[in-house]
Amino acid sequence: MDDATAKEIREQTDAWTAVLEDLPKNHSEVFDFCRDLHETEFVFIGCGTSYYLSLCAAAVYSGITGEKARAVTASDVFLYPESIFPQNHKFLGIPISRSGSTTETIWAAKYLKNELHIETLALSCNPKSDLVKISPRSLVAEAAVEASVVMTKSFTSMLLMIQLLAAAKSRNQKYFANLKELPAKGRAVINDFEGIAKQIAENKELDYFIFLGQGPYYGLACESMLKMKEMSLSISEAYHSMEFRHGPISIIDHHTVVIFLMSDSGREHETRMLKDVKALGAKTVVVCERSAPEIKSLADYRVELNSGLSDYARLILYMPIMQLLGYHRAIGKGLDPDNPKNLTQVVILE
Repeated sequence: MDDATAKEIREQTDAWTAVLEDLPKNHSEVFDFCRDLHETEFVFIGCGTSYYLSLCAAAVYSGITGEKARAVTASDVFLYPESIFPQNHKFLGIPISRSGSTTETIWAAKYLKNELHIETLALSCNPKSDLVKISPRSLVAEAAVEASVVMTKSFTSMLLMIQLLAAAKSRNQKYFANLKELPAKGRAVINDFEGIAKQIAENKELDYFIFLGQGPYYGLACESMLKMKEMSLSISEAYHSMEFRHGPISIIDHHTVVIFLMSDSGREHETRMLKDVKALGAKTVVVCERSAPEIKSLADYRVELNSGLSDYARLILYMPIMQLLGYHRAIGKGLDPDNPKNLTQVVILE
Protein backbone atom coordinates (compact mmCIF):
# COMPACT_ATOMS: atom_id res chain seq x y z
CA MET A 1 0.00 0.00 0.00
CA ASP A 2 1.24 3.50 -0.83
CA ASP A 3 2.37 5.70 2.02
CA ALA A 4 0.66 9.07 2.41
CA THR A 5 3.31 11.01 0.50
CA ALA A 6 3.16 8.82 -2.60
CA LYS A 7 -0.63 8.79 -2.54
CA GLU A 8 -0.84 12.58 -2.30
CA ILE A 9 1.66 13.08 -5.14
CA ARG A 10 -0.12 10.66 -7.47
CA GLU A 11 -3.63 11.87 -6.67
CA GLN A 12 -2.96 15.62 -6.62
CA THR A 13 -4.73 16.18 -9.93
CA ASP A 14 -8.02 15.46 -8.12
CA ALA A 15 -7.28 18.45 -5.90
CA TRP A 16 -6.62 20.56 -9.01
CA THR A 17 -10.03 19.60 -10.36
CA ALA A 18 -11.64 20.63 -7.07
CA VAL A 19 -9.87 24.01 -7.13
CA LEU A 20 -10.98 24.65 -10.70
CA GLU A 21 -14.58 23.85 -9.81
CA ASP A 22 -14.70 25.65 -6.45
CA LEU A 23 -12.93 28.97 -6.93
CA PRO A 24 -14.88 30.48 -9.85
CA LYS A 25 -18.17 29.37 -8.27
CA ASN A 26 -17.64 30.14 -4.58
CA HIS A 27 -15.00 32.87 -4.48
CA SER A 28 -16.22 35.32 -7.09
CA GLU A 29 -16.32 38.11 -4.49
CA VAL A 30 -12.55 37.73 -3.97
CA PHE A 31 -11.95 37.93 -7.70
CA ASP A 32 -14.18 41.03 -7.90
CA PHE A 33 -12.32 42.64 -5.02
CA CYS A 34 -8.96 42.09 -6.74
CA ARG A 35 -10.25 43.38 -10.08
CA ASP A 36 -11.21 46.64 -8.37
CA LEU A 37 -7.69 47.20 -7.02
CA HIS A 38 -5.67 49.65 -9.09
CA GLU A 39 -1.97 50.56 -8.81
CA THR A 40 -1.70 48.04 -5.99
CA GLU A 41 1.34 45.81 -5.59
CA PHE A 42 0.56 42.22 -4.61
CA VAL A 43 3.06 40.95 -2.03
CA PHE A 44 3.10 37.16 -1.71
CA ILE A 45 4.35 36.00 1.70
CA GLY A 46 5.41 32.61 2.98
CA CYS A 47 7.91 30.33 4.72
CA GLY A 48 9.69 27.33 3.23
CA THR A 49 7.61 25.77 0.46
CA SER A 50 5.11 28.63 0.75
CA TYR A 51 7.92 31.12 0.09
CA TYR A 52 8.97 29.21 -3.03
CA LEU A 53 5.33 29.19 -4.01
CA SER A 54 5.36 32.96 -3.54
CA LEU A 55 8.27 33.26 -5.98
CA CYS A 56 6.24 31.42 -8.61
CA ALA A 57 3.11 33.37 -7.73
CA ALA A 58 4.70 36.79 -8.12
CA ALA A 59 6.15 35.86 -11.52
CA VAL A 60 2.86 34.40 -12.74
CA TYR A 61 0.76 37.28 -11.45
CA SER A 62 2.94 39.94 -13.08
CA GLY A 63 3.35 37.95 -16.27
CA ILE A 64 -0.38 37.48 -16.78
CA THR A 65 -1.77 40.76 -15.42
CA GLY A 66 1.08 43.13 -16.25
CA GLU A 67 0.90 44.50 -12.71
CA LYS A 68 3.41 44.66 -9.87
CA ALA A 69 4.00 41.70 -7.58
CA ARG A 70 6.83 40.29 -5.53
CA ALA A 71 7.62 37.54 -3.05
CA VAL A 72 9.00 37.96 0.47
CA THR A 73 9.61 35.71 3.43
CA ALA A 74 7.15 36.11 6.27
CA SER A 75 9.87 37.05 8.75
CA ASP A 76 11.02 40.01 6.63
CA VAL A 77 7.53 41.50 6.84
CA PHE A 78 7.89 42.22 10.54
CA LEU A 79 11.69 42.45 10.76
CA TYR A 80 12.37 44.69 7.73
CA PRO A 81 9.02 46.22 6.77
CA GLU A 82 10.59 49.47 5.55
CA SER A 83 12.45 47.56 2.83
CA ILE A 84 9.22 46.04 1.51
CA PHE A 85 6.46 48.60 2.07
CA PRO A 86 7.57 52.15 1.25
CA GLN A 87 5.20 54.93 2.18
CA ASN A 88 2.67 56.34 -0.28
CA HIS A 89 2.28 53.03 -2.13
CA LYS A 90 -0.66 50.66 -2.16
CA PHE A 91 -0.24 46.97 -1.31
CA LEU A 92 -2.23 43.80 -0.87
CA GLY A 93 -0.53 41.26 1.39
CA ILE A 94 -1.09 37.63 0.44
CA PRO A 95 0.14 35.39 3.29
CA ILE A 96 0.33 31.73 2.29
CA SER A 97 0.28 28.76 4.67
CA ARG A 98 -0.94 25.22 4.04
CA SER A 99 -2.08 24.82 7.64
CA GLY A 100 -2.86 28.47 8.26
CA SER A 101 -0.96 28.04 11.53
CA THR A 102 2.67 28.78 10.63
CA THR A 103 3.86 31.15 13.33
CA GLU A 104 5.90 33.60 11.23
CA THR A 105 3.10 33.84 8.67
CA ILE A 106 0.56 34.57 11.40
CA TRP A 107 2.89 37.20 12.83
CA ALA A 108 3.29 38.74 9.38
CA ALA A 109 -0.47 38.87 8.79
CA LYS A 110 -1.03 40.51 12.18
CA TYR A 111 1.76 43.02 11.56
CA LEU A 112 0.26 43.99 8.21
CA LYS A 113 -3.14 44.48 9.83
CA ASN A 114 -2.21 46.16 13.11
CA GLU A 115 0.97 48.08 12.33
CA LEU A 116 0.90 48.85 8.61
CA HIS A 117 -2.88 48.83 8.04
CA ILE A 118 -2.46 46.82 4.86
CA GLU A 119 -5.26 44.52 3.76
CA THR A 120 -4.59 40.82 3.36
CA LEU A 121 -5.89 37.95 1.27
CA ALA A 122 -4.98 34.62 2.88
CA LEU A 123 -4.19 31.45 0.93
CA SER A 124 -4.47 28.17 2.79
CA CYS A 125 -5.85 24.63 2.77
CA ASN A 126 -7.55 25.03 6.15
CA PRO A 127 -10.72 27.17 6.19
CA LYS A 128 -10.84 27.26 10.01
CA SER A 129 -7.25 28.32 10.56
CA ASP A 130 -6.01 31.37 12.43
CA LEU A 131 -4.62 32.85 9.22
CA VAL A 132 -8.01 32.71 7.52
CA LYS A 133 -9.67 34.21 10.60
CA ILE A 134 -7.20 37.12 10.68
CA SER A 135 -7.67 37.97 7.02
CA PRO A 136 -10.85 39.63 5.73
CA ARG A 137 -10.66 37.54 2.56
CA SER A 138 -9.25 34.12 1.72
CA LEU A 139 -8.86 31.49 -0.96
CA VAL A 140 -8.83 27.96 0.42
CA ALA A 141 -7.96 24.67 -1.29
CA GLU A 142 -9.68 22.25 1.07
CA ALA A 143 -9.19 19.32 -1.31
CA ALA A 144 -5.42 19.77 -0.96
CA VAL A 145 -5.28 19.03 2.80
CA GLU A 146 -2.41 16.61 3.39
CA ALA A 147 -1.60 13.92 5.94
CA SER A 148 2.09 13.96 5.03
CA VAL A 149 4.66 16.33 6.46
CA VAL A 150 6.13 17.28 3.09
CA MET A 151 4.02 19.63 0.97
CA THR A 152 3.19 18.25 -2.48
CA LYS A 153 -0.39 18.59 -3.70
CA SER A 154 -0.89 21.64 -1.50
CA PHE A 155 1.92 23.45 -3.35
CA THR A 156 0.50 22.78 -6.80
CA SER A 157 -3.10 23.41 -5.75
CA MET A 158 -2.35 26.77 -4.14
CA LEU A 159 -0.26 27.79 -7.16
CA LEU A 160 -3.26 26.92 -9.32
CA MET A 161 -5.40 29.19 -7.12
CA ILE A 162 -3.02 32.05 -7.85
CA GLN A 163 -3.11 31.30 -11.57
CA LEU A 164 -6.91 31.48 -11.42
CA LEU A 165 -6.68 34.77 -9.54
CA ALA A 166 -4.40 36.15 -12.28
CA ALA A 167 -6.82 34.95 -14.95
CA ALA A 168 -9.71 36.66 -13.17
CA LYS A 169 -7.78 39.89 -12.54
CA SER A 170 -6.75 40.14 -16.20
CA ARG A 171 -10.07 38.81 -17.54
CA ASN A 172 -8.00 36.42 -19.64
CA GLN A 173 -10.46 33.78 -20.79
CA LYS A 174 -7.90 31.93 -22.92
CA TYR A 175 -5.60 31.54 -19.94
CA PHE A 176 -8.50 30.35 -17.80
CA ALA A 177 -9.41 27.77 -20.46
CA ASN A 178 -5.81 26.55 -20.49
CA LEU A 179 -5.84 26.08 -16.71
CA LYS A 180 -8.90 23.85 -16.98
CA GLU A 181 -6.82 21.41 -19.05
CA LEU A 182 -4.27 20.84 -16.29
CA PRO A 183 -5.84 17.91 -14.36
CA ALA A 184 -6.06 15.64 -17.41
CA LYS A 185 -2.59 16.62 -18.59
CA GLY A 186 -1.20 16.14 -15.08
CA ARG A 187 -2.53 12.59 -14.88
CA ALA A 188 -0.82 11.80 -18.17
CA VAL A 189 2.49 13.22 -16.95
CA ILE A 190 2.41 11.10 -13.77
CA ASN A 191 1.47 7.93 -15.66
CA ASP A 192 4.02 8.45 -18.42
CA PHE A 193 7.05 9.66 -16.50
CA GLU A 194 7.12 8.27 -12.96
CA GLY A 195 9.36 5.50 -14.27
CA ILE A 196 11.98 8.04 -15.39
CA ALA A 197 11.89 9.76 -11.99
CA LYS A 198 12.45 6.39 -10.32
CA GLN A 199 15.29 5.54 -12.68
CA ILE A 200 17.12 8.80 -11.99
CA ALA A 201 16.54 8.51 -8.23
CA GLU A 202 17.93 4.98 -8.10
CA ASN A 203 21.16 5.84 -9.95
CA LYS A 204 23.68 5.32 -7.15
CA GLU A 205 26.41 7.15 -9.06
CA LEU A 206 24.57 10.43 -8.49
CA ASP A 207 24.98 12.18 -5.16
CA TYR A 208 24.53 15.88 -5.97
CA PHE A 209 21.29 17.30 -7.39
CA ILE A 210 21.16 20.75 -9.02
CA PHE A 211 17.82 22.23 -10.12
CA LEU A 212 17.76 25.10 -12.61
CA GLY A 213 14.84 27.31 -13.65
CA GLN A 214 14.38 30.77 -15.07
CA GLY A 215 11.57 33.30 -14.55
CA PRO A 216 8.49 31.59 -13.08
CA TYR A 217 10.42 28.32 -13.11
CA TYR A 218 12.97 29.49 -10.55
CA GLY A 219 10.47 29.04 -7.74
CA LEU A 220 9.79 25.52 -9.04
CA ALA A 221 13.52 24.79 -9.03
CA CYS A 222 13.75 25.93 -5.40
CA GLU A 223 10.77 23.80 -4.41
CA SER A 224 12.23 20.78 -6.24
CA MET A 225 15.48 21.27 -4.35
CA LEU A 226 13.57 21.35 -1.08
CA LYS A 227 11.64 18.15 -1.84
CA MET A 228 14.91 16.34 -2.52
CA LYS A 229 16.37 17.60 0.76
CA GLU A 230 13.30 16.97 2.89
CA MET A 231 12.42 13.50 1.69
CA SER A 232 15.77 11.95 0.81
CA LEU A 233 18.32 13.98 2.83
CA SER A 234 20.29 14.42 -0.39
CA ILE A 235 22.58 17.32 -1.21
CA SER A 236 20.62 19.58 -3.54
CA GLU A 237 20.73 23.18 -4.71
CA ALA A 238 18.69 25.50 -6.92
CA TYR A 239 19.71 28.41 -9.13
CA HIS A 240 18.40 30.63 -11.86
CA SER A 241 19.45 28.80 -15.01
CA MET A 242 21.67 31.55 -16.38
CA GLU A 243 23.21 32.31 -12.98
CA PHE A 244 24.67 28.81 -12.68
CA ARG A 245 27.64 29.83 -14.85
CA HIS A 246 28.60 32.56 -12.41
CA GLY A 247 30.44 30.45 -9.86
CA PRO A 248 28.28 27.44 -8.92
CA ILE A 249 29.18 25.56 -12.11
CA SER A 250 32.57 24.88 -10.50
CA ILE A 251 31.04 22.11 -8.36
CA ILE A 252 30.12 19.86 -11.29
CA ASP A 253 31.62 16.40 -11.62
CA HIS A 254 30.41 13.00 -12.87
CA HIS A 255 28.46 12.45 -9.63
CA THR A 256 26.34 15.57 -10.27
CA VAL A 257 22.96 15.58 -11.96
CA VAL A 258 21.66 18.89 -13.28
CA ILE A 259 17.89 19.11 -13.78
CA PHE A 260 16.68 21.78 -16.20
CA LEU A 261 13.10 22.98 -15.77
CA MET A 262 13.19 24.37 -19.27
CA SER A 263 10.99 27.21 -20.46
CA ASP A 264 9.93 28.32 -23.91
CA SER A 265 11.14 31.88 -23.36
CA GLY A 266 14.58 30.77 -22.22
CA ARG A 267 15.00 27.69 -24.43
CA GLU A 268 17.88 29.02 -26.57
CA HIS A 269 19.96 30.21 -23.61
CA GLU A 270 19.09 27.21 -21.45
CA THR A 271 20.13 24.85 -24.25
CA ARG A 272 23.54 26.55 -24.32
CA MET A 273 23.73 26.06 -20.57
CA LEU A 274 22.80 22.40 -21.03
CA LYS A 275 25.63 22.00 -23.53
CA ASP A 276 28.15 23.54 -21.12
CA VAL A 277 27.01 21.36 -18.22
CA LYS A 278 27.14 18.20 -20.31
CA ALA A 279 30.67 19.03 -21.48
CA LEU A 280 31.81 19.17 -17.85
CA GLY A 281 30.69 15.60 -17.19
CA ALA A 282 27.39 16.02 -15.33
CA LYS A 283 24.37 13.85 -15.92
CA THR A 284 21.56 15.94 -17.37
CA VAL A 285 17.77 15.87 -17.02
CA VAL A 286 15.52 18.09 -19.11
CA VAL A 287 11.86 18.67 -18.32
CA CYS A 288 10.32 20.71 -21.12
CA GLU A 289 7.35 21.15 -23.40
CA ARG A 290 9.05 19.51 -26.41
CA SER A 291 12.65 18.54 -27.16
CA ALA A 292 14.52 19.97 -30.12
CA PRO A 293 17.13 17.63 -31.69
CA GLU A 294 20.00 19.33 -29.83
CA ILE A 295 18.25 18.82 -26.49
CA LYS A 296 17.71 15.15 -27.31
CA SER A 297 21.42 14.74 -27.97
CA LEU A 298 22.47 16.46 -24.73
CA ALA A 299 19.94 15.15 -22.20
CA ASP A 300 20.59 11.84 -20.44
CA TYR A 301 16.96 11.84 -19.33
CA ARG A 302 14.02 13.71 -20.89
CA VAL A 303 10.49 14.47 -19.80
CA GLU A 304 8.44 16.02 -22.61
CA LEU A 305 5.13 17.40 -21.37
CA ASN A 306 3.53 17.95 -24.81
CA SER A 307 0.84 19.98 -23.06
CA GLY A 308 0.25 22.62 -25.69
CA LEU A 309 0.24 25.20 -22.88
CA SER A 310 2.31 28.35 -22.32
CA ASP A 311 5.10 28.86 -19.80
CA TYR A 312 2.71 30.59 -17.40
CA ALA A 313 -0.04 27.99 -17.76
CA ARG A 314 1.78 24.64 -17.50
CA LEU A 315 3.92 25.32 -14.40
CA ILE A 316 2.33 22.79 -12.06
CA LEU A 317 2.82 19.98 -14.58
CA TYR A 318 6.55 20.00 -13.76
CA MET A 319 6.10 19.35 -10.07
CA PRO A 320 4.75 15.77 -9.78
CA ILE A 321 7.89 14.44 -11.47
CA MET A 322 10.15 16.52 -9.22
CA GLN A 323 8.23 15.34 -6.16
CA LEU A 324 8.44 11.71 -7.29
CA LEU A 325 12.18 12.13 -7.82
CA GLY A 326 12.60 13.07 -4.15
CA TYR A 327 10.21 10.35 -3.06
CA HIS A 328 11.92 7.51 -4.94
CA ARG A 329 15.35 8.75 -3.83
CA ALA A 330 14.15 8.48 -0.24
CA ILE A 331 12.77 4.97 -0.74
CA GLY A 332 16.01 3.90 -2.42
CA LYS A 333 17.96 5.10 0.62
CA GLY A 334 15.68 3.23 3.02
CA LEU A 335 14.11 6.41 4.39
CA ASP A 336 10.48 7.05 5.29
CA PRO A 337 9.13 10.02 3.29
CA ASP A 338 6.15 10.28 5.64
CA ASN A 339 8.46 10.97 8.57
CA PRO A 340 11.31 13.18 7.34
CA LYS A 341 14.19 13.88 9.71
CA ASN A 342 13.86 16.92 12.01
CA LEU A 343 10.60 18.10 10.41
CA THR A 344 7.02 18.57 11.54
CA GLN A 345 3.98 19.41 9.43
CA VAL A 346 3.67 22.89 10.94
CA VAL A 347 6.37 25.15 12.39
CA ILE A 348 5.01 26.62 15.62
CA LEU A 349 7.17 29.06 17.60
CA GLU A 350 6.63 30.09 21.19
